[in-house]
Parts: sequence; C-alpha cells; structure tokens
Amino acid sequence: MTAYAPLIAHAANPPPLKAQPVMGMNCVFDVSSLPRFTGRIERLLPGTQGDAVGAILTDGTEVEMPPGLAAQDHTLRAGAVLDVRGLAAPGLRLVRAFALSDKMDVCAAPMPELVTAAPPARAEGHIERLLHDGDGALNGALLNTGTVLRVPASGARPRFLRVGAPIYAEGSGYQTAFGNLVVARRLGPDRLQAVHVSDEPSVPRGAPPGSTGYDQIQPPGGTE
Repeated sequence: MTAYAPLIAHAANPPPLKAQPVMGMNCVFDVSSLPRFTGRIERLLPGTQGDAVGAILTDGTEVEMPPGLAAQDHTLRAGAVLDVRGLAAPGLRLVRAFALSDKMDVCAAPMPELVTAAPPARAEGHIERLLHDGDGALNGALLNTGTVLRVPASGARPRFLRVGAPIYAEGSGYQTAFGNLVVARRLGPDRLQAVHVSDEPSVPRGAPPGSTGYDQIQPPGGTE
C-alpha cells in the first residue's frame, strides 16, 4: 500500500497545473512525452477498411498505426518522410505509432466501419518479412509478390511464418490503393498442408457417434 501513498497525497492536494504543449485537437492524451521517429516510407501496409494501417520504412523498420491515423495526412506515400510519436520494440524493428508528428501532433480519427463482405481470395509465394500488431505479436507477413498477408495473432503458426519460407493462404481478399491484402483463414506451406487458423475459441468436441451421450443435448448452465 505504501507504493500508492504519493498518488493519494497528490489527489488530495493536486499541484498547480502547468502549461501544456500545443497538440492536435483530436489527441485525447498528451503524446508529447513519447519519442519521435522519422524515416522514409518504402511502402504503406493496407488495412481491411481500405486505409493504411502501417508502413515499412527504407531502413527496414515496421511502423504499426491505428486505423484512421494515416488518413490524417494525405501526402503519405512511398518515398515520403514519415514522422511519428510512439514506442519502439528494437528487437523486432517495430514502432507502435500513436500520432503523426510533423508540425503538430495529430492522432487517429474515427473511421466508419465498412460492412461489405470481402470476396474469397488466396495468396502464395515466399515470405520476405514478418509483420506484427501493436503489441508486438506476430500477425502476418509481406510476400515476395507484394501481397500483405494477415493472420489472427492467436492463430499465427510460427512454423509456417518464417522469412524465406514458402506460404499458401486462403481467406478474404482486399484490393486497396496501398496493395493487395489477404486475411487468412487457412494457412500452410502449400495448399495440401494448409490448416485452419482463427482467433475464435475452439468448439469442444462432443460425444462420438454411437455413444450414450451422442443424442443428449445439455441445456446452458447444466441440468436442473
């Protein structure tokens, strides 16, 4: 409990407010304390809403951005300079961006969610680099064909997702201004070895056919 004593003391006797740095009007939190990272964009990474949700820089750094952030700067494209505030994971060469930070810190704006279903698609090739989510979890790959492959982080198969390895995926496909994106539902080194991947919890296996419990359906919450 002693660790919380200073917080309680400050809450009872709050210090005088200090002048805050000028921020973008849509930034809910003060991001000025976050470090800045700057690099030149090699390519933007497409998201399922037709927006860009990340970037690969020419020095090999991956930048992960929340949906709606890249849309705040219409000049972002291959060859442009990207300046963000965020946190770095040096071991992954990954930056989680929270704001664009050129002349003023600008945060993500809400984007309307598209409800149209994406058509079935497949992708195959060799993995050029691995991709990650904002928590650093493996969730996709960039293929040598230029296609971006995304996999639910909980369904990622590290034995399949390795740089240089052949990969085959089936799922939903998106054609965007930033390139082709396939969200995988089946994944493997080739079509014959592809397995189902999902972020949904697995359904427990029921009683086998012919057993005493096969035709019995238990109501939710058990029997009374």
